[in-house]
Parts: sequence; structure tokens; C-alpha cells
Amino acid sequence: MNALKEKGRPGMNTRGWILLVAMFALIPAASSHAGSADFPDSATIRGACDVAFLATATLHDVSGSARCLPFEAVLARDTAGRRIIPTVEVEVPVAGMDTRNKTRDGKMREMFLSERFPRIHAAAHDVDIERLRVEMGKGREWDATIDLLLRIRDVERTVRATASNLKESGKRVSFDLEFPVSLGEFDLKAPSVLGIIRVGDKVSVKTTSALTISSPGDSSGRE
Repeated sequence: MNALKEKGRPGMNTRGWILLVAMFALIPAASSHAGSADFPDSATIRGACDVAFLATATLHDVSGSARCLPFEAVLARDTAGRRIIPTVEVEVPVAGMDTRNKTRDGKMREMFLSERFPRIHAAAHDVDIERLRVEMGKGREWDATIDLLLRIRDVERTVRATASNLKESGKRVSFDLEFPVSLGEFDLKAPSVLGIIRVGDKVSVKTTSALTISSPGDSSGRE
């Protein structure tokens, strides 16, 4: 892809565009390419993510996995000329959440009222790509942060996620997001099995996102 360097900012490349989408995400960058000074003001970002979660329980920790639905976002400029992602939204089907125990999975879906609320929804707004690029470049102790609006059932809360482990190859980028979720803050009652094994309130969530980017007229960004 051509035209990836902005006038006055020789260090900014496609990696800087999509460091984080979110996602869950938000998230929350693509590889460096030499190009002319004509920088596209918009681009399309397409992504997918794997989700891992870990909760403490009475006898032992409970881990599980899920996968978000494919998502898209748009790269644009705000009124100040900053390169941002105005909105990115990611959804995870509750039916796809798996703890490798059918009884436990059934209790989990009951907790989420999955028949009424089949998906968990996350969104991020006005994601400042240039700021995230700088912060992620500082290493693990300076992880970039992004605020996610997380909706579980009909309750929305803001959670702060950290981003790390940036990897890039061509026009593809992957990175991790990590954030805690309190079941109580979402009015969820921790499930139990046989009234003995009960899951704790705090759940650690980690997502690994894979993104591609395509500018107008570039069909190579589409799978």
C-alpha cells in the first residue's frame, strides 16, 4: 500500500493507524511502508479476536474461551486533525463461551440470560491512534490504556483495558487487551454448581485481536 507517510510526521506509518481497536477492543497498527507524502484521510479496519477468561472458584480456578464476531471500523480525522477511530464495536456470542464443562456452561448462560441477551457488547469511541502508538512503544510497564463501554445483559459499565504484545506482519497486526470484570457491578449473581462450587466476583479477561487495514481503492485488505 502506498502513501503511508504524513507530511511533517516521518515516523508515522500504518502501524500507527491501528495500534488499538478494540475491542475488545478495542483493539486498540500495521506494518511500515514507504510512500509518498499524500496520506489517506480514511481507511477501513477489519478485525477478529479470541477471548480468554479466568475466574476464581471455591475449589479451583475456572478458565474459558470465546471468539468475537468479525468487526469493522473506520480510520478518520477529527476536527483537530488527529488520526482517530471514531467508533469501534465488538460483540461476543454468549453461546460460544466455553469452559469445557457442559453443566458449568449451562449455569453461565443462565447467569447471562442468554436467551434474552445473546451477545456481550463492547465499544470504544474517539480512539487516539497516535497517543496509543507512543504509549505502546514504551514497553510493558507503560502499557497503553483504553476505556471500553462494556454491556452485559442490559447493564453498561466503563472498564479500563491495557494493551500489549504488539506484533506486525505486512498489513496485519495483532495485540492483546486485558481488563477485569466484576460480576456484581453488572448485577450478575455468580453461578454455583450443586450449591457447593461457586465462582468468585472478579473475572480476568484477555483478548487477542488480529487486524487488517485497507485504504480506499485497495482491495488487498479484505479477506
